[in-house]
Amino acid sequence: MKIRRLNEDKYIALDDDGREIGRSTVKLKRLDRIFPDCPGQISIHVVADDECRDLLYGAAVTRARLLLGRQQEKTRVYAKISPEDRPALEILSCMGFVPQDGIARMTRQVTDEKISLQAPPNCTIVRDTLEDDGEKIRCLRRYNECFGADKDIKWLEELASYDDFRRILMVSPEDLCGELMVWSSGDTGVIGIIQTARRWRLRGVASYLMEDARKYFASLGLSRESMDVWMKAPGSMPLARKAGFEKRETLAVYPVLKA
Repeated sequence: MKIRRLNEDKYIALDDDGREIGRSTVKLKRLDRIFPDCPGQISIHVVADDECRDLLYGAAVTRARLLLGRQQEKTRVYAKISPEDRPALEILSCMGFVPQDGIARMTRQVTDEKISLQAPPNCTIVRDTLEDDGEKIRCLRRYNECFGADKDIKWLEELASYDDFRRILMVSPEDLCGELMVWSSGDTGVIGIIQTARRWRLRGVASYLMEDARKYFASLGLSRESMDVWMKAPGSMPLARKAGFEKRETLAVYPVLKA
């Protein structure tokens, strides 16, 4: 067995017959809109057979430490693993990682109560199905900038094809305040994506949009709604809990390299 470096940030493991049995990837992103106090985010992802997993983690962590040393801003290194993947957690623990973060699925019951929150002055709600090509491009650009992603139009169009898809926007006379993308899955309404424009943060935009989503789900006859939350992103979990969401399950664990 041997480890081969495909490029600076990707490694594969090959067995004695030259067949790939695992690979690791390291990604550096800027997520200053999600983590303003720690904008640099270096993620490690490994998919591998047990026999080569530790070697691939070793290669990825070495690369991540090198990237970390080059950063001029506060940066963290974390790995993406399943909550049930105890072997990976043990390997990462030996390398100095602690399970500090992850993705939680939050749920709440859908009610048809009147929205009690007040939208910011002169702001209105608009719903669409994202059919306009220009809007698709602008929406995709905002998403990729916010989440440090490189999604394409095909990905966005697939989202827009989900059952009962709606994009819910709050707009002011001057600009876009925030937007949600929602759809249904069985008897559940899903808040898939939520973004607030930088200058409109802490002004109740996200909370009001979530309430409008609740009213939309109620109009569909859905009984509950869900949203997935990055647990350590400032404001994400408090926002969900304030809206009445409760943690249902942990979808992913993100062990973080100790400083």
